[in-house]
Amino acid sequence: MFKLNKLHKELDFNKNIGDIINVLKGVASSEFYRLQKAKKSFDEFLDYLQGFFRMIDISGTEHLFLEDSSLPQALLLITSDIGFLGKLNVSVVNTALAQSSENDKLIIVGKQGTRYVEEAGRDFTSFAGISDGVEYKEAEGLADFILKGILDKKFRRTTIVYPHFVSFAVWRIQTYQLLPCRFLFKASSEAGKKDEEDRIIIEPALAKVIEYLVRVWIKYILYGIFWESKLSEWATRVMHLEGSSHEIKQMNKKLHFQYFHLLHEISDKNIREIFAARLAMEKIVA
Repeated sequence: MFKLNKLHKELDFNKNIGDIINVLKGVASSEFYRLQKAKKSFDEFLDYLQGFFRMIDISGTEHLFLEDSSLPQALLLITSDIGFLGKLNVSVVNTALAQSSENDKLIIVGKQGTRYVEEAGRDFTSFAGISDGVEYKEAEGLADFILKGILDKKFRRTTIVYPHFVSFAVWRIQTYQLLPCRFLFKASSEAGKKDEEDRIIIEPALAKVIEYLVRVWIKYILYGIFWESKLSEWATRVMHLEGSSHEIKQMNKKLHFQYFHLLHEISDKNIREIFAARLAMEKIVA
């Protein structure tokens, strides 16, 4: 009887856990679709911005944003603070650590990411995780920090490591080279072949124009990556909770089988005992 009561309590407990998981899954699904609907597209703006880059001739120009150097590189890790995303965060951290040396700078967005990097014994600079509203000012603050590090010659090459959203059920860790960004000016050699009257007059100085355009570009790239990362987070959370819900259902099937099997055993035992007692009574009476 004790075992039967224990199984009954386990069934009740699993039912409550299953209900909680289903509620959490519903919340995560709603949040994912809200973000997907609210996600802003910057493709058109970035195309126009790319047009400005292609008009500028940087032949013979040297600038901190354009050239690589022997300075340490910086790796920007985008991790999540929401629950059930240990695999995602570990994948981001492991990918970054595999591409870095001891002297490289690690910049981490998200508290969970900092915990994993701390366990690896590496120094880092941390930023708060991406808010549910995915605010542009968050990208601005991070961009300003990175650009200041470049201008202060603390590091040069800068790479972003983040979970890239592919579909509801698929994400992959992606790396994106942010700086140096000479590749943005891929049409500069053609610009140098233009006739003198077609040349663009740049004021007050080419270096300032480069800095301004690159600043704008970095902020929008980071903002777009923030959206991609946030969609990956919630989609991954939904899929994880779906897996947990399936495990609970399978566990309940086994518990139900054990419960009713034990119940039938107890019933059979009671019936046999009653029948044996009745036969004994009949013999005594006879």
